[in-house]
Amino acid sequence: MNSKRNYSIGFDVGSTTVKAVMIDTDKDEIIWSDYQRHDTKQPEKSLELLKKMESDLDLQDVTGIRCFITGSGGSNIGKHIGGKFVQEVNAVSLAVEKLYPATHSVIELGGQDAKIIIFKPDEETGKKKKIPSMNDKCAGGTGAVIDKINAKLKIPADELCNMGYYDLRLHPVAGKCGVFAETDINGLQKSGVPADQLMASLFESIIQQNISVLTRGHTLMPEVLLLGGPNCYIKGMKECWQYNIPKIWEERKVKLPEGIAPEDLIKVPDNAQYFAAIGAVEYGKEEEDHIGVYAGWKGLEHYILVGREEEKKKMSGGNTVGLYKTDTELMEFKKKHKIEKFIPAVFKPGELVQGFIGIDGGSTSTKAALVSHDKEVLLKAYQLSKGNPIEDTIDILTNIHKQVEDQGATLEILGVGTTGYAKDILKDVLQADVALVETVAHTQAGLHFYPETDVICDVGGQDIKIIILNQGRVVDFKLNTQCSAGNGYFLQSTAQGFGYTVEEFADKAFEASTFPKFGYGCAVFMQSDIVDFQRQGWKAEEIMAGLANVLPKNIWLYVSQIPNLAKLGSTFVLQGGTQHNLAAVKTQVDFIEERFKGSGIEPKVFVHKHTGEAGAIGCGIEAARLYQNGKRTEFIGMERVANILYKTTREESTRCYFCKNKCLRTFIDVKTESIPADRIEEEKKKFLELQVIEPEKIVNPKSKVPMESGTQRLIIATCEKGTVEDVADMRGIKQGIDDIKKSNPNIIEEAAKIAWVSYKPESVKEEAAEPKGLFVSKKQKEEYADRASKLEMRSKLVIGIPRVLNMYQHTPFFTAYFESLGVKPGNFVFSEFTSEEMYKAGAKRGSIDPCFPSKVAIPHIHNLLYVQNKKKKIDFIFSPIVDNMPSELEFAQAHNSCPTITATIEAAKAAFIKEGDLFNEFETEYVNPFIQLFNMQLTAKQMYECFADRLGLTESENMNAVKAGYKAYYEFVNDLKQQSSEVLKRLEKENKIGIVVLARPYHNDPGINHEILEEFQKLGYPVFYQDTLPTDEETLEMLFGDEIKAGIIRSPFDIEDVWKNSYSENTSRKVWAAKYAARHPNLIALELSSFKCGHDAPIYTVIQEIVEDSGTPYFSFKDIDENKPAGSIKIRVETIGYFLRRYREDIVMKTEKIKTIEESLKEFENKIRKNLELQERLNNLKEREYVSEKNGTAPVVIPVEDIKIIDKEMQGV
Repeated sequence: MNSKRNYSIGFDVGSTTVKAVMIDTDKDEIIWSDYQRHDTKQPEKSLELLKKMESDLDLQDVTGIRCFITGSGGSNIGKHIGGKFVQEVNAVSLAVEKLYPATHSVIELGGQDAKIIIFKPDEETGKKKKIPSMNDKCAGGTGAVIDKINAKLKIPADELCNMGYYDLRLHPVAGKCGVFAETDINGLQKSGVPADQLMASLFESIIQQNISVLTRGHTLMPEVLLLGGPNCYIKGMKECWQYNIPKIWEERKVKLPEGIAPEDLIKVPDNAQYFAAIGAVEYGKEEEDHIGVYAGWKGLEHYILVGREEEKKKMSGGNTVGLYKTDTELMEFKKKHKIEKFIPAVFKPGELVQGFIGIDGGSTSTKAALVSHDKEVLLKAYQLSKGNPIEDTIDILTNIHKQVEDQGATLEILGVGTTGYAKDILKDVLQADVALVETVAHTQAGLHFYPETDVICDVGGQDIKIIILNQGRVVDFKLNTQCSAGNGYFLQSTAQGFGYTVEEFADKAFEASTFPKFGYGCAVFMQSDIVDFQRQGWKAEEIMAGLANVLPKNIWLYVSQIPNLAKLGSTFVLQGGTQHNLAAVKTQVDFIEERFKGSGIEPKVFVHKHTGEAGAIGCGIEAARLYQNGKRTEFIGMERVANILYKTTREESTRCYFCKNKCLRTFIDVKTESIPADRIEEEKKKFLELQVIEPEKIVNPKSKVPMESGTQRLIIATCEKGTVEDVADMRGIKQGIDDIKKSNPNIIEEAAKIAWVSYKPESVKEEAAEPKGLFVSKKQKEEYADRASKLEMRSKLVIGIPRVLNMYQHTPFFTAYFESLGVKPGNFVFSEFTSEEMYKAGAKRGSIDPCFPSKVAIPHIHNLLYVQNKKKKIDFIFSPIVDNMPSELEFAQAHNSCPTITATIEAAKAAFIKEGDLFNEFETEYVNPFIQLFNMQLTAKQMYECFADRLGLTESENMNAVKAGYKAYYEFVNDLKQQSSEVLKRLEKENKIGIVVLARPYHNDPGINHEILEEFQKLGYPVFYQDTLPTDEETLEMLFGDEIKAGIIRSPFDIEDVWKNSYSENTSRKVWAAKYAARHPNLIALELSSFKCGHDAPIYTVIQEIVEDSGTPYFSFKDIDENKPAGSIKIRVETIGYFLRRYREDIVMKTEKIKTIEESLKEFENKIRKNLELQERLNNLKEREYVSEKNGTAPVVIPVEDIKIIDKEMQGV
């Protein structure tokens, strides 16, 4: 080739691929290019491409060639070949500006990263400025998610690339986490959803995730360029962007070029895969000649062969001992924590074996255990799931039965308990005695074998459960609903990727004498770290040791976010399938012990002796407990279990139409009649193949799926209404639920309704006095006319109010203020209650990060502008910044609102004026005055300053309106207090339990509390609102009187004895309500807190201790976010429901005991009274003697003063 060359290499070393171009900069053309997957071997693949490039171009001499390199691996590769590293966003931006100058937005999806670049004109320079945004903590919404799911679906690459998006039915798939997306896809696949619908649903979730998170409220202005492998090569991804982005343009009234279809403004450019490499070369054109001089590939080859071994030593952080320091340490650890092999019980021929069976019907496996009267484990069984819980259960019960019969013994089952995701189905089919939520089952087993257990850490394949106990009750637990980092599946898949089974993981990890340091967090990012470590030459066993080492950090710091383990207690039980991996156990034990250093407490860590079967054993123990309490089993028996016939139907005919969701249901038809052994297969075939049923044999003529007599139908549905087919049955279920709810009122639900009604304040409107006389000035006339027009305007004024934050409590004040001035009650327009649809629609405008209640502020304003405003023209949106609030509390430091709440009001406004003033476009105004409701005078001043001119107010009129507002506010509060008082009195009379919800006013929003409280209503527990608990003198005297007399507190509303930092009003109210619940025998405490709530975090322990120190149960939901993890909520509610039932049983038993003692005392009192009467009569006798005749013996004279009556029945009292 010509010796005089101006060639530049553009190199893009990505997380999954390497792209390279050679550009002749004189001609400005690409003369060579290549694109290849590196399969975790970045250096090797880069070396291969460089050699190929030099060979293909016949480069004998590389002098004068320059090299500019970008991508996640570019920095490391570049230093070995003389390449200058270019930041990826800069590289992509330069290529876009050069090749597609009309572009205003770039969306690039890589293997493990996603980026959006917005180009906006810079008014100062006249040039475009770029606003980039990238994913950081999570790989949800990237190409890796598609790869991960397709690895399961096994769709050929060419078929995947041609899969579309249009006209396909979409299903809910998690976009926030790739592993949860995989779980959703697995579930949909099992239910028969075809692959094209699965992938279209995945494309939708990825795109919605990127729009809501990465746009940061900016509009993706046309033209939009799609870059990166998934966008370029997968037809459905491109179509999905082309469908969703124009909807945003339409909503935001973006002016589009005429004559061009909107979808044509979203395009995949030529050479899209090479844009970063091309841009790197463009960057290099502005660099001095001595920068980025290509040195050839020999340096990179030397690094691969020699250099990265040195790099390894640096990356180990000085670790030279691996996961243990000495062989003795490892030997002692294994001796202490290795799970001993289970030895089944031995039975004698002819022996009658009585016991209780627990069954854990999991999603991937089924476990069973036979437990004795003494709650000892006699037998166990385990098998991988065949995909149907009934079939799995038949097999596993047959296994248990066979283990007994093979020894010549006979099995008598006295009780059966079920747990796991299939617990309710199995309970119905087997007529088991109890369906136990898995957290309780694990707790029962944990406490049985380790009575002092404080924490159970259950690490399974894709789930993590941290169960926190106190006084034998579950007080809180963490489920990995937000992220799947830290689970066992990742360890297993990594081991398999290296060619090892999961059983070999520990031995291989213990072989490592050093290991790389992983950053804890997203599993997909950890996969990226593995790629880097392989590039650096780390061995498989060293990487596996590094993964074991980071596991406890993922569990405790990333997923559970509990850095202070010592506050949870000192006894930890490790269980779940992952605990069979001793390398994982070793790092967990070391981590826990490290966290206790300096505390003066030595933690005790146990690996559950039945780590994989704890749930099944817990069920068996619970069945035994119920038996001991008098319950006798209704179990169908082993003979009928063996004869169970079943078939599953899930198709259009099973779809539920009782609500707009129209969910697809699963029908399981079951027969459990006795069938002779020789006819089972024949009957089974007949049952499964039955298509047509004679009309007279159909027992459900209204069903689309007929069923013959003798068959039981179980329906798996997403809500209670879906569990029946007939509308009359559905109405019956609904009526039953309504009756239960009516008997157990939810004061929070009521508060959420009546906060938005009119309190009909008296009018304080002052008519304008027309100036009269000869000396009336023009100015006076103008002022009169102006005020008169504003007075008239008040009745026509339409005010939009977002249902957000503390407005759930303060709205009665503000609506009464406006109504008293002449605004019509029907002219208040409220945003809808928070919903998933509303959140998704508004979140595209941007997101406020701290907590979910703040995040929804933007969607609520969006709803007012785009939805409610169309129904009724809004004059202004009123969203006050309430800095402090009215309070009953006394001696508090202050009564301030949360600073996040006050900041949210202004931050939400910014989202609508970021790209032009949308309020102005909608011909409305955003009014957000700063208000201090705690002080009436300040409130009056602040409202007057805001509305004097807008409404034509006089100062007296304003003050009277403020008074009307306070009157309505207290009417709102007192009405709820009266309702609460009536409910509480009934609980006291009936000796029942109610739940005090310790939460903030915005948790009244059903979309923020995820309707959790309604679930407790259905269980029969009334729900109290902490801010409207009864405060009549009699109740306060009963609860706080003794402490006031003792000088502990100065009034019933004093919290200084437990919380001195009483600045935040809502925080202080939670503390006060905790004291209230702790002192009332018929109340328990349930704390709700939003994910990332900085004001709640400092009082978690304070509130828990206040409640539990009194012996009152305390429970909590502390991670409420925009995701509604229905499964997690159900597990939590069932867990709390179980312990509330036990608590109620204890109360009833205690009451009965007290009642028995009182009755015995009363009987004893009557005997004493009769004796005293007898003594009085004897005292009147002269002889003063008591004569006793017994067995015909001679009379004995006893002095009266020596007579004592002993009642044998009362001796023990």
